[in-house]
Amino acid sequence: MNPYDFVRIDWGRPPERRSPIWHHRLVSQQGTRLFSGQLEVDVYAETPLFIVDPRAVSSDPKRPDRFIQNSQGQYIIPGSSLKGLLRGLVETLGNGCLTLFDGRYERGKTDYTREVPREFQHCSETDKLCIVCRLFGTLKERSRSIFLGKVNIGDAVVSNDEVYLYDSIYTKPLMEPKPHHESFYLDESKKHVAGRKYYFHHSPDYEPLTEKGIIRMGGRPANRFIQPLDHDTRFHFRIDFTNLEADEFAALLLAIILEENMRHKIGYGKPLGLGSVYLYPTRLTLVDYTRRYSQSDAGRGKTILEEESGLWAFMNEQLNEFYEKYLVLVAMDDLKRIWRWPPEPDVDYYYPSKRDWFDTGASRGKRIADTRHVP
Repeated sequence: MNPYDFVRIDWGRPPERRSPIWHHRLVSQQGTRLFSGQLEVDVYAETPLFIVDPRAVSSDPKRPDRFIQNSQGQYIIPGSSLKGLLRGLVETLGNGCLTLFDGRYERGKTDYTREVPREFQHCSETDKLCIVCRLFGTLKERSRSIFLGKVNIGDAVVSNDEVYLYDSIYTKPLMEPKPHHESFYLDESKKHVAGRKYYFHHSPDYEPLTEKGIIRMGGRPANRFIQPLDHDTRFHFRIDFTNLEADEFAALLLAIILEENMRHKIGYGKPLGLGSVYLYPTRLTLVDYTRRYSQSDAGRGKTILEEESGLWAFMNEQLNEFYEKYLVLVAMDDLKRIWRWPPEPDVDYYYPSKRDWFDTGASRGKRIADTRHVP
């Protein structure tokens, strides 16, 4: 079956835009509570995982590319990668704008600008921001519209006693997207794009898709020789957040927690069975700046929640209202299907071939779901 599918967008519900709470405020304009503090999160690899170190790409075809490390020699998942993952999820589940959509693909051969209504496109004014841009910030090219965002995500650093190396592998080639395949990239009405792309999890009982060596296409290597980290490797990272409104805080929590039988996917080789991870919050520190400098407050406005002291009950309480008012239900339904864990058994994921699928008359107009039994 095709290794990705699209999570639908509710086109009848444009993103809600409003002025953000700026960084210097202690309470919202309505006097409601703002959330500031830190959230600590463990990351467990459920399948082999690989993120290349761009400073250490091997020029020797017999030496694998290594997993990225920090200056102390520790393996890391960069904060920028985690930010991209969480931003995309808030956009998907919280009805954000299409931040990265520009409509034009394949060097201008495919243009889907008209298939995304203007009100769903990237926010352009800092006093009218969707939930994603209020949380993570926005920078509109060729304009002065800048908002720095209120979330900072550090690198996830490996736990030295829980790091496991996977065997070095030659990956299957990864191809560029082919948005001109309208039956995949547009909805059935062909009025809108199909949604946001997500990759299915592969069973941890299967090996990632590999080759026996380097494959060359057009004189260039089309695949990589890599050494991933193995499943059960554990990382830890911290998120700092400031002045989040209740819906923003809940959206951030949802992007991290998802639902019980779901997992995230990150890094290189997602179509090949790499990159399935489990994010597990371990500690939440909340800081109430309206109380922090009060002499009568011995705790200086700080509340610490861990698993044994009500962390999950508190987080679930924040999510309840978000589910009722803000969650995009069709998006969650689709994402639960694509990111279900454990993955659906007895399904092999790979790209349908041009010869056996895309160039056959029988496949014309068929959807991604129809690729389930493609040879």
